[in-house]
Amino acid sequence: MKTTILRKSIFALVIMFACGLFASAASPRNYLYDTKEVDGKIVSKVVFLNEEGLLNKEVKYEFSYNETGKVSEKKAYRWNKATGEWDPYYLISYQYNQETGEISSDYGMWDKKKKDFSFNKQQLVSPPSAYDSIFS
Repeated sequence: MKTTILRKSIFALVIMFACGLFASAASPRNYLYDTKEVDGKIVSKVVFLNEEGLLNKEVKYEFSYNETGKVSEKKAYRWNKATGEWDPYYLISYQYNQETGEISSDYGMWDKKKKDFSFNKQQLVSPPSAYDSIFS
């Protein structure tokens, strides 16, 4: 009898947890963007969360371009409410293979101790057709 009650309690808890996840996923968040362009290229984008009419800074992106006009670097920052400053978050560097058109991406998160983007380093190779979806 105790195991039956325990099973029902665990099952009810799991169901309540799942409902909470679905409810939070269903409520859309209202984001606003402040995009800065130079010569038709986006150089920075700040993402704000609109909560009851108040704009809260969330994330900032900075973009660099290579000599052919393609994105060579995307640097992300998160807003630190306690310090009132942007904290480095991650950096993605892009290289383009002239022959195949493949896009090589090097990703690294900010390491506070080393003060560089060496934490959780990863590499990815994408087809040329992925360019628009990566930077849209």
